Amino acid sequence: MVVREMAGPIGIPDLTALVGDRSVLEARLALDVPPLLNQLDAGIVAAASARVPRSSSVIAESLGWPMDTILRRLPGLLRRGALVSTRLDRFIRPAALIPTGRLYAIEAKVRDRGAAIHQARTYGVWADGYVLVMGALSPRSTQLLLQDVDADRGGLMVDGRWLRRPAMGSLGPGRRLWAAEHVVAATRGVSYQPSVRP
Repeated sequence: MVVREMAGPIGIPDLTALVGDRSVLEARLALDVPPLLNQLDAGIVAAASARVPRSSSVIAESLGWPMDTILRRLPGLLRRGALVSTRLDRFIRPAALIPTGRLYAIEAKVRDRGAAIHQARTYGVWADGYVLVMGALSPRSTQLLLQDVDADRGGLMVDGRWLRRPAMGSLGPGRRLWAAEHVVAATRGVSYQPSVRP
């Protein structure tokens, strides 16, 4: 699936491509849980299991986060159905609340290679990979951009020709879920207004 100008966790790529089993996205869309657009919430839910109940202290320890951060976010996650309490201080997440596939941010620029690589690198915070699509460039500009893209393991297409295909990134489960939830929001038509405080 390709989403045009999706508001990602950081930045708005020209295109965002979701690669994976469509039934995973459909199962998530059928789940009556609002998108988890807060990075802390996505991290907590990703640290919870769908089968084995985990305590708040186990979740905090697995994330390396302070216990008060977990306790502050739990009531909202329970209220929205992103976590379910199985007994006192034991939580599971719905099975459909997982990353929906691999995400690739695609940025198209006519010439400005500096702006292109800067934008693409910001998408690396949440996307599994990025692809730059550029118009015709001089051989020197192409070589410099190719060095930058190679260093990031990104993808590069210049003047309609593939020079590098993107390699898979290694994001943690919390970031992958956080990014996937932005796809869910875009698919549902939810607008995202970043907050000053999580």
